[in-house]
Amino acid sequence: MKTILDTTLQDLRYAARVLRRNPGFTFFAVLTIALGLGANAAIFSLVDGVLLKSMGYPEPERIVQLWERPPRGLRNGIAAANYIDWTEQSRSFDAMAAQTGGTMSYSPSSDAGGAEPRSVRAAYVSAPYFDVFGTKAALGRTFARDEDQRGKEKVAVLSHRLWLNLFGADRAIVGRSILLNGEPYTVIGVLPGNSEFDRRAAELWIPLAFPPQVARDYHYLGAVARLKPGVSLQQAQAEMSTIAEGIATRYPDVKKGWGATVDRYIDRLVGPQTRLSLIVLMCAVVAVLLIGCANLANLLMARATLRSREIALRLALGARRGRVIRMLLTESLLLSTLGAILGVLFGYGLLRWIQSLLPPFYFPAEASIALDLRVLLFLMIATVLTSITFGLSPALQASRRGPVEALKESGRSSSASRRAVYTRHAFVGLQVAVAFILLAGAGLMIRSFQRVLDVDTGYNTEGIVAAYLPLPMDRNPEVVSLTQYIQQILDEVGAVPGVTATAVATAIPLRGWGDGMPFRLPEKPDEIVGTGFKIVTPGYFQALGLRVIAGRLLDDRDRAGSLPVVVVNESFVRRYSPNQNAIGKRILVEQILPSRRGLGPQVAWEIVGIVADEKGRGLETPDDIGAYAAFAQSPVVGLGLVARGSGDSGLLIKSIQRAVQRVNKTQVLDRPTTVVELKAESMIGRRMPTMLLGGFALLAMLLACAGIYGVLSFVTANRTQELGIRAALGASRWDIVRMVLGSGTAPVIAGLLVGLGGAIGLTRFIQSMLFQTSPIDAISLTAVSAVFLVVAMTACLVPAWRAARLDPMLALRQE
Repeated sequence: MKTILDTTLQDLRYAARVLRRNPGFTFFAVLTIALGLGANAAIFSLVDGVLLKSMGYPEPERIVQLWERPPRGLRNGIAAANYIDWTEQSRSFDAMAAQTGGTMSYSPSSDAGGAEPRSVRAAYVSAPYFDVFGTKAALGRTFARDEDQRGKEKVAVLSHRLWLNLFGADRAIVGRSILLNGEPYTVIGVLPGNSEFDRRAAELWIPLAFPPQVARDYHYLGAVARLKPGVSLQQAQAEMSTIAEGIATRYPDVKKGWGATVDRYIDRLVGPQTRLSLIVLMCAVVAVLLIGCANLANLLMARATLRSREIALRLALGARRGRVIRMLLTESLLLSTLGAILGVLFGYGLLRWIQSLLPPFYFPAEASIALDLRVLLFLMIATVLTSITFGLSPALQASRRGPVEALKESGRSSSASRRAVYTRHAFVGLQVAVAFILLAGAGLMIRSFQRVLDVDTGYNTEGIVAAYLPLPMDRNPEVVSLTQYIQQILDEVGAVPGVTATAVATAIPLRGWGDGMPFRLPEKPDEIVGTGFKIVTPGYFQALGLRVIAGRLLDDRDRAGSLPVVVVNESFVRRYSPNQNAIGKRILVEQILPSRRGLGPQVAWEIVGIVADEKGRGLETPDDIGAYAAFAQSPVVGLGLVARGSGDSGLLIKSIQRAVQRVNKTQVLDRPTTVVELKAESMIGRRMPTMLLGGFALLAMLLACAGIYGVLSFVTANRTQELGIRAALGASRWDIVRMVLGSGTAPVIAGLLVGLGGAIGLTRFIQSMLFQTSPIDAISLTAVSAVFLVVAMTACLVPAWRAARLDPMLALRQE
């Protein structure tokens, strides 16, 4: 054991001396490894935190998510009446909880020095909610079983984040009363820090108390549950399907064809596009690392050729082949270790940069992303594998030849064997193929991203600001008061200097339609179809600048008691009234209750206008079918404020906030922003993987071309005498350039051909990530091929031109 340790230390000291004598090679090798390992560490941190780590909840495999299943789909929100039936009839769960979200206005106490109110994100949940996740409060307690009953719901549980930021970690906050939406709530608990609940968008939790009358046809709830021990997912699904069938039988008018879906909670946390993006990025950084390894393997084989006399002497003096291999692998391991140390710093910086690009709560709260011990263990294994990958082949090659043969070859000619040259060219071809595959994928992603940027939103996004408007009367809105209050806000905001149009709507631009509503056409009363349904004040169309196609917009004529009317968009007309005049037609839609917790009677809404499509559900939705109803005819809570103005958007938002607080000093604007920023944020899911894949592809191409240059330079240097002889016998400079270029371009062309086949396979794999872009996009593949070929030929041309300028006499005398 001692002997092994002594020889290992001896090898390490010798390796350090060798690397110090070659600072240029050492710098390039360590930098290559650091870039490859650092990129792997950063992306693996994302993959591990989002896809691989187990959740911190006790027995997370027992947590499930519940949905209603519509007649033509798999998952839908849950109606309150159906949820109540589920809780009363199911026997598969230890606990079940409904949930919905919202925003509340927190008003500081009078002794807070005149501090302004602020918005806090709230989650309304059933009392057993924390029991489902097995979470206990760090201070105080969570909800008692009866605190989701009306009259007992004025209590709140705080996140640890809110407790620190808003209440200064005051432990005495438990038991105290705070003002939310102008009403007193008692704080009963604070959740643990650094937990899944601290990474959620919600900052506090309020009991979800249902009114005496609940709707069965308005789906606004989500639900989670914890399976009883021994109950399988399939058993729970069978029971919920039976319960749903019973509900459908009892209420055929609204529930015919509806069922229930039970999913394992962990399976629904990460969307398919996010999962695919992370997998593609992980494959990309592994490919970059392999290219770097191939590069270093080529360099080490070249160095092994130059060190052939040293190795031959060691073998001649009795060193065993295994001992020589171990010595050379120790050098590789030392290089990998130095690269890994630098790679940790690079990986940490890259991870922080990626996180800075993402909006808050982009990944699920259960994702715990950090450069932790798991990542360091991965990096350690990758370091060892890297050293073996790029060090083993050169070590075997260097130790393969007999000492006599090696000493003969180390004389006047140090030319590498034909086998070694083929090996180097194979490495170059592999690098080119892998780099081309990455570059082709990145090219398609960039082209796809550009097409998303070119999507017409239907309006000019410049100068529009938007914010959510949490209302103090959120739970029990009174129609007349609500309408008057909103009109006061609009009048005050409209008077702000620079504001040219203002409105409220049940969804702000690019953030959905507010509601998706089923409706019937009078001529087809048995056929139910769907549309986005946005309730707006008349100024909404002017604020966005939506173009009128036919008819008129909503205006002051559309008030309570007048004929119910809607304006529809072009997609609506294409789907439901093709080749017909839609103006004057009617659609049958239930009226949404002011509380947004149920539906009223079915109303015949007359279509009075058609406008250009507004991209409500995001830029990539092909057909955004929607209808607009007048707020005065269907007043509801759950609104956003939209205004168009001129000047600095930050100052405009502050002016609008002051105007709103002149109406009500406790009224806040939640998440005020510009529509330009909303548009940019909506593309984060595409921008992040596109930027990273493009960056990794560029790095792969540069590494591959550096490998081409290095190998061709070494091979050309070893052919100095041959080239001198050719020049002395009459070969022109261009003859020598063509000969060297021919030697260098052969593996490049072969790599490109192999890479083209691999690129077609990759692009089909990422097809779902592409927007209006064919996976075999001729323009992208041609452009990538041309760029790669130009860069690769440049890498070949430099050593070729250097060889052509050699003095034949000096070349013939060179050892």
